[in-house]
Amino acid sequence: MKNIYQTLQEVFRLVSASKNLDFGNCPVTVNDSQIFTPIADVTPILFAQKSKLENSIVDLSLLKNLIEFLDANNSIVRLNHVGFGYRVKSQQTERQRLISLAQKTDQFLYEEESNDFGLWLFLGNTGVWENPLIEFVPVEKDDPQIDYYLPHIQIDIDTTLTTEEIERIVKEIFHNTIKPYHIAVINGITYVVRNHLGVIDGVNIFLDLATNSRNVQYHRQNILKKIS
Repeated sequence: MKNIYQTLQEVFRLVSASKNLDFGNCPVTVNDSQIFTPIADVTPILFAQKSKLENSIVDLSLLKNLIEFLDANNSIVRLNHVGFGYRVKSQQTERQRLISLAQKTDQFLYEEESNDFGLWLFLGNTGVWENPLIEFVPVEKDDPQIDYYLPHIQIDIDTTLTTEEIERIVKEIFHNTIKPYHIAVINGITYVVRNHLGVIDGVNIFLDLATNSRNVQYHRQNILKKIS
């Protein structure tokens, strides 16, 4: 069984095969022992409280098929962000920690109003709104389903597709081994369809496919509020 670093490297490699997903511009890189961001290796925060779920990963050759299919149909727009969800004792302490770390770099920390248990914090520079960001989602509250979504790494991709199209394509290509579900549902509109690729070393890996309801430029320039 591959570890989290090897698995992530493979997932990044398969996803970056898309002509519209430039991982050379991705602010997250992975080697054999670390997951790098501009502010720190994030492995410690992911490993601080691992999921109790057993290691299991989907057939990644099907991920390759999915990316090839979406590419052939010109459905992929860009890499939106790579995100990390994890448990913390205090969200506000973690928020301040990230602000302090961001201030030591040429990156900025932004916040979006959250509609779930986690804070929605983004690291990057929205001055170039097309560039991918990093999301940090610290969660303080306990929840019975916590192992199914924390800790996690998410690869979020903008698409031209509707919610229904994403669900149909994912189910067909993965032969119903993935059950897509809706996240970031605001005012009845689904902005992201989440796909659980599996769990490795106690860390969930998600492929998030954004629907065509998302307006990235507006979101970056009007919704995200700079806090550092």
